[in-house]
Amino acid sequence: MELWFTEQEKDQVRFGVRVDGVLFRGKSEFQEIEVLETAPYGRMLVLDGCVMTTDVDEFVYHECIAHVPACLHKNPKKALVVGGGDGGTVRELLKHKGIGEIVLCEIDGMVVEACRKYFPAIACGLDDKRVKVEIGDGVAYVKEHEKAFDIIIIDSTDPIGPGEGLFSGEFYKSVARALKPGGLMVAQSEAIWFGDDVLGRIHRNISAGFAHKKTYLGAIPTYPRGVWSWTMASAEPIDPKNFDRERFGQVAAGLKYLTQDSMVSVFDLPPFFRAKFAKND
Repeated sequence: MELWFTEQEKDQVRFGVRVDGVLFRGKSEFQEIEVLETAPYGRMLVLDGCVMTTDVDEFVYHECIAHVPACLHKNPKKALVVGGGDGGTVRELLKHKGIGEIVLCEIDGMVVEACRKYFPAIACGLDDKRVKVEIGDGVAYVKEHEKAFDIIIIDSTDPIGPGEGLFSGEFYKSVARALKPGGLMVAQSEAIWFGDDVLGRIHRNISAGFAHKKTYLGAIPTYPRGVWSWTMASAEPIDPKNFDRERFGQVAAGLKYLTQDSMVSVFDLPPFFRAKFAKND
């Protein structure tokens, strides 16, 4: 009998993949955690029934969420990743030798340990001497660290369950206070086909904390409907063309998705999306 994993988007759309084996299944204080073995996507991390990352396409998400801000910031030295317990964002940030300290604040220690064991190629940077892993509430951690970071990356789950607080206007205001002058925030901001109510709330709340924001896109086949978004925010205007090409060149050889040209083109939003959610970016 075949075993299939199905992720359901409300009551109208389903994503399915045949499962060759269940490598791990556990329930933490916060969520259900599964690691599945599949033929098309390799190992797949699933939290509360939603795909978080897979061996085959994880590099798209992690390159986009890490290198775009790391190359647009003038001189990043210290970064905070909220969520991101799989370690992929940390792995990519470590490619920037100028970043001397990276803090990973993940609420669920079971996620971190499962990824260390079952996704070693993704979690490989968590033991680097520049990385400090904090298991705890990211909302509280950000509140306690004013003007502490050059880059803050909100690598969260969807705005439900343990990730819900990471999408509020009050949280984004705290993030703004935790950034040093000239600092940048990037938050995963869901699929461009997500419900207007959810996307509208995300963009309104980010604007509550920041004067300027820019959304950019990437293609990830295992995420709902295949196109994902991230939103960068700052107290100052953001010019996608003004990224550090020399800094990007130092990491480009190890990348699988981003190129020097796409560092700018990822910000080229389709008109329907810009009109609804990003017209003032």
